[in-house]
Amino acid sequence: MAMCHPTGQALKSGYADGPVTKLKAGEVVPVRFWTFGVPDKCDKPATSIKGGDQARHGGGYCEFSLSYDGGKQWRVIGQYTRSCPDIFYEWPVLIPQNAPSCTDSKRCLFSFSWVAFSVNQFYHHCANVEIQGSTNGKLPPLKMTVADLKAPRTVHAEGDAKKGKGKGSGPDPREVRLNRGGFFAYGGGAKTKGLDLRLLGPRGQRL
Repeated sequence: MAMCHPTGQALKSGYADGPVTKLKAGEVVPVRFWTFGVPDKCDKPATSIKGGDQARHGGGYCEFSLSYDGGKQWRVIGQYTRSCPDIFYEWPVLIPQNAPSCTDSKRCLFSFSWVAFSVNQFYHHCANVEIQGSTNGKLPPLKMTVADLKAPRTVHAEGDAKKGKGKGSGPDPREVRLNRGGFFAYGGGAKTKGLDLRLLGPRGQRL
């Protein structure tokens, strides 16, 4: 599973810089996903997939973040729980109205990170971007969720696993409103906490 809008790639590790997507503060980015078996088009969500398995691992939580220093620091601008990702839907994410400009696409990154339901794995995918932002703007204070856990201390996220490997339940309407409405911006309601990401420990306990 990978972002196809903005056009993404694995984070560095020897990979060449990808295509640059130009964004503006206040713009809602209709994030879309791609997986094997889907035609290489991303102008709208997928309508079918060969074999019926999009490898979304029963859903989970997704975070969308910005980095202005080549991936050393990340600030969250969007979150979706339980049903993300899914190639059959768009996932709106607002570039905060008060985000600062970032014109060096080698350092300016838009990130998708994902903790799945049915496997204990963390996924991370990035896009090179340029952002036309606000004068004296500020990035949000919420940091990307990360954990360094050695087996068997594994973590996964609640999902919509009853939907199986095919089409899931899609983005929660309340979360869409928050992601479109500035909740994750500097000064917004997310502050340094954000949404409850519904993380589960090795015995299924809520974290």
